[in-house]
Amino acid sequence: MKLKHYFLLLAAAIVLLAVVALLGTFRAYPRLFYFTEVGSVLLLAYLGYFYRKTIRPYDTLIGGMELVRDLDLTTRLAPSGQHETDVIVRTFNELLTRLRREHLQLEEQYSFLTLLIEASPMGIVQCNLDGDITSMNPAAREMLSPNIEEAMRKLALDEVTTVRQTGAPQLFRISHLSFPDRGYQHPFYLIEALTAEVHQAEKAAYERIIRMIAHEVNNSVAGIIGSLPEEESGRLLALSKFVTRFAEVVKLPQPQMQLCDLSEEVEACQPFLENLCFAANVRLDLCLTDEAIPVRLDTVLFQQVLINIVKNAVESISESGVQGLITITSTPSQLVVTDNGKGIEPSVSPHLFTPFFSTKPQGQGLGLLLIRDILSAHHCVFSLLTSPDDHLTRFTIQFPAL
Repeated sequence: MKLKHYFLLLAAAIVLLAVVALLGTFRAYPRLFYFTEVGSVLLLAYLGYFYRKTIRPYDTLIGGMELVRDLDLTTRLAPSGQHETDVIVRTFNELLTRLRREHLQLEEQYSFLTLLIEASPMGIVQCNLDGDITSMNPAAREMLSPNIEEAMRKLALDEVTTVRQTGAPQLFRISHLSFPDRGYQHPFYLIEALTAEVHQAEKAAYERIIRMIAHEVNNSVAGIIGSLPEEESGRLLALSKFVTRFAEVVKLPQPQMQLCDLSEEVEACQPFLENLCFAANVRLDLCLTDEAIPVRLDTVLFQQVLINIVKNAVESISESGVQGLITITSTPSQLVVTDNGKGIEPSVSPHLFTPFFSTKPQGQGLGLLLIRDILSAHHCVFSLLTSPDDHLTRFTIQFPAL
């Protein structure tokens, strides 16, 4: 029970006592009646003074506690008119002002941190104490794939690993970190895209190697090819052409971007694609949307990419020995080339788009490398995967939004 309730009970008891004294002594003892009434009035006056000095400050402090409990940091306590109580009121109001200032500062910092996480190009995946994912930013949603999630589950706290996305050239560094909150270490994952840096380093390395090999081989071949028998000179010419193809990859020009219609560019390349398919008895279907799909690309380099993709699909179908079908589908900002060839083994998929990697006995590993460099220069997102459901292989190209 609150203190003011005791005060009200005491006041009621005094009033009741005064009434009983009035009724009991009015006739028999008139003088005692007056003394009793005067004592009751004085006692009530003292209770009023006691209420003003004790109960009102008490209620003021209780009201302040309720403001803090309800997180109402805008309301302030009114002065009570008593020096001791007003000292407490001023201190309490200063405390509320400081709490409000710190609360606003924390809210601003939290809002800034939220915006920073949402706009960050790095993927941030937050987890609870059990390791279950609770939230992630947009970059993480785009980066996540089954093999990246598997690598995250295997990663211990404070460890770092590098993962290549299945069927795509993207390379990611995953860090398993934690931050303290309320006495506990909350885990989270930081996913960084390393594709551009790694590709640049790879290209610089194989450019130096190719230039050196081309220089040595061509100089040596030019000096002795005329003095050798026809069979030996043919081998040297084949070696020279092989090195020349490597050099062409190094000399890939920068794309001359222009605004084009994606479907029209595919149709312009259709005769070349049909010749590739006809020679291998493969049917080619174009499922192009009637709507215009504006994209920015280099038409010459894009046709080279499309021809290389269809050529690889034709070779895959030839190895499988099935009735071949290649379908090219266009949707807004996306192009998909589908074939029913032998498909890509799961063990091979992580190595796709790696320089000079090939599964063919006479392969040079240049086709996908050329496709990778051209599409990366166009800022496209692309992948090459065989679906476990329908066993179809799809090369998907996502063009950047205009």
